[in-house]
Amino acid sequence: MQFNYYDMKRCFIILVLLAFVLVQLQAQGIDTVGNKKNKKSKKEENPTEITIKETKVEVFRDRLLVDIYHSFWLGMPSKVNYMKFNPGFNISALWDFKVSKTSPVSFGLGLGVSYYSQFTDALLKVNDNWIMQYNIIDEDIKYKLNRVNYINCNLPIEFRIRTKGGFKFTVGARVGLVAEVSQNYKGPDPQDASTGRHYKNREIYNTQKYSVEVYTRIGWKPVSFFYAVHLNKIFEADKGPAMFPMSLGISLCFF
Repeated sequence: MQFNYYDMKRCFIILVLLAFVLVQLQAQGIDTVGNKKNKKSKKEENPTEITIKETKVEVFRDRLLVDIYHSFWLGMPSKVNYMKFNPGFNISALWDFKVSKTSPVSFGLGLGVSYYSQFTDALLKVNDNWIMQYNIIDEDIKYKLNRVNYINCNLPIEFRIRTKGGFKFTVGARVGLVAEVSQNYKGPDPQDASTGRHYKNREIYNTQKYSVEVYTRIGWKPVSFFYAVHLNKIFEADKGPAMFPMSLGISLCFF
């Protein structure tokens, strides 16, 4: 089995993200052990001292987040029919920097991977002028799958407010590198309906190399509502459809 450039890119992204999570978990573990040792040494120095107030452990510090959402594709050509449900997800591992031990304000910084899908009745192809455009699939062709995939690896930066009661509010931005724009098709060949085809088309040209997205979360403890919108288009200006995703869903915080 041979790996192409795109497969290597995806593997590298996943490895970097996993490495970041492992380092973060290890650092959190070291910090916990260190705190326990410090508490023990203080008790040994003052054996008669009685601790009146214990520090409450914060469980949900938003270190590992999963956003699950539906994307509305804005700027699509009017002739293209896009389906009602375009699922996607984002996985982020972040370090939580608190302003102070008692402050509800903190900042998040880390790494993430985002995936967006788009189901339509058209195929993306480059025309004679080297411009990407949608080509409507004939109504008589009953295909099983026609999906555009958009993947980026990103750097999330967040401003966070968390109250003692569990309420959370976050605003942030993700600046990323576009890892893949491709299209999956499964069904009769649009050029010859008597022949079946199942392929992944990576010949999607004129895409932006970078992505910029702003988002917000509002919720309670492990669950939040999520809203995000891209600030730049998927394709370069005048070289493809002026489309970009706006996403709405939920966020899950694991710890």
